[in-house]
Amino acid sequence: MRRSALYLVAASFAALLTFTTALADTSNAVSVLYAGSLVTLMEGPIKSALAQQNVDFQGQGAGSKMLANLIAAGTKQPDIFISVDPKLVIGLGSKVLRATTFASTSLGIGWSDSSKHAALFAKVAAGATPVLAALSTPGLAIGRTDPQLDPKGEYTAEAMTLLAGADGEKRVLGEPENASQIFPEEDLLVRIDTGQADVGFFYRTEAVARGLHCVPLPGKAAMSGKITYTVALLRNAPHPDVAATFEQFILTGRGKTILQNAGVEYLAAPAVIVGN
Repeated sequence: MRRSALYLVAASFAALLTFTTALADTSNAVSVLYAGSLVTLMEGPIKSALAQQNVDFQGQGAGSKMLANLIAAGTKQPDIFISVDPKLVIGLGSKVLRATTFASTSLGIGWSDSSKHAALFAKVAAGATPVLAALSTPGLAIGRTDPQLDPKGEYTAEAMTLLAGADGEKRVLGEPENASQIFPEEDLLVRIDTGQADVGFFYRTEAVARGLHCVPLPGKAAMSGKITYTVALLRNAPHPDVAATFEQFILTGRGKTILQNAGVEYLAAPAVIVGN
C-alpha cells in the first residue's frame, strides 16, 4: 500500500513537472493573426528573427475582414492582429487595447515567369503596353481576392473602376463574386507562382516579398496612401508581455527593417488610432 502511495505521489509529481514544463515552453509564444498579404514575410524572415530572440511565433494569415470577424465573434483570441484596413481594427471596439497604423503600400499587378503571358506583361513593365490593354487580353486568367473577405479584393474593384470606369471594371473583372478569378490570398500566390493564373492583383509588399514581377496600377488606381497596415495589441491577450515586445519589434525593431527591405513603406509619423 505504501509503495502504491509513493508511486502515485511520484506519478503526480511527474505529471505536474510535465505540465509546468509545457507552460514554460509556451511562455514566450505570441499568437498573431495577420493580413494574408504578409504571409511570405511573416512565415519566413519574421518568424526566423523572432526564433533567434527565443520567441515562438504562432501566426495565421488570411483576409483581414475574415480575421476581424473571427476576433469579433470570439472564435479567435490572438495577442496581435495586423490588418490592412484600420477601420477593421477600430470596428473591434473594446477588444483592442492599443493600435498603430504604421505603414502603407500600393496596389498593382503581379506575375511570374511561368505565366503564359509573361512576355505581354514584360511589355507593360517596360511601358510599351498599357495595363488596361493587357488586362483586357482575351482568355487571360486573372486572379484576385474576395471583396467580402479581404480589403484587397475591395480595393481591386475600386481601382479598376477608377482606371476603366464601371463598364470597364465589369468587363475585366466580371461579377464581384466571379468564381473563376477569386482565390484565398495564399492560394492566389501559389497559382501565380506555378502559372495556373496568368496575372494577379497584389499589394507591392507581397509581390516584392514573393519575388514576382510587379507593376503598380497607374495614377490614383494604385491607391497609394490609402492602403495602410495597422498593428493592434488585443485586450486580454493570452501572452501580453510577449505581445508588447512583438508590437515594438514590428514598429521600431528588427521587424521594421525586415519589412522595409521587402518593400513595406513605413510612415514617417505612425498614427496611434486606439489607446495611447
